[in-house]
Amino acid sequence: MASDLNLPESLYEDYSTPDLPVHGPASVAYWIQALQSHETKERALLILSQIIMLSFQNKEIRKDLAPLLWNSIGTISALLQEIISVYRTLSSPNLTETASTRVSNALALFQCVASHPETRKQFLKAKLPLYLYPFLNTKDKEKPHEYLRLTSLGVIGTLVKSDDPEAIRFLLQTEIFPCCLTSMEVGSDLSKQVATFIIYKILLHEEGLKYCCVLADRACDGLRCCLPLWFGDRKFTSQLHVRSSKTPISSS
Repeated sequence: MASDLNLPESLYEDYSTPDLPVHGPASVAYWIQALQSHETKERALLILSQIIMLSFQNKEIRKDLAPLLWNSIGTISALLQEIISVYRTLSSPNLTETASTRVSNALALFQCVASHPETRKQFLKAKLPLYLYPFLNTKDKEKPHEYLRLTSLGVIGTLVKSDDPEAIRFLLQTEIFPCCLTSMEVGSDLSKQVATFIIYKILLHEEGLKYCCVLADRACDGLRCCLPLWFGDRKFTSQLHVRSSKTPISSS
């Protein structure tokens, strides 16, 4: 099913250049350090997102990038400051494409951290996905808002692609379902596709099915209204039946 959705490895626009240097003054360590300076932060976010784009295209590139981002002093704080800085404009028409792009580049670094098995657990323990939820709950359809919605969904999509039970449990406990339903209601076609993929991956887990059963009025009614028609075909429902037969849900 995941292959049918054709979810891309990275959901960000390709700003990369084939001759991007990765040594000397343009090294990863240099640009990570540059995140600490107001004068160089915007450029550093762009360069690092370019390097991450290359790493998604070729997994042999910079396998240590996520640990470098996580363990370097002040880096995660700098990214959070960038993300939080646009909260006040989410409910107004004042969010610019420039600001949205900067935050989306910061979210690209979050996606890198979320994709790495060594840093994913720490990413969840710090509850960093919660800082993305305001972007998923906004109902504004303008391009800057949509770009933040899509890149945030990319981070969550990376978490569920890992099939990590801890990640699924965290997303359920923090009410990711309503966020996805909002994205499926107001988002672009690609946002709807990724939000659908996230819900599908969660439903493949026993805890995800329990969640829908316990919260039937909210979750099931919302799914009935928002899910694409192909989610009701026999291919999907048969997979759920097979899954539930292998891991029966005990009544509480």
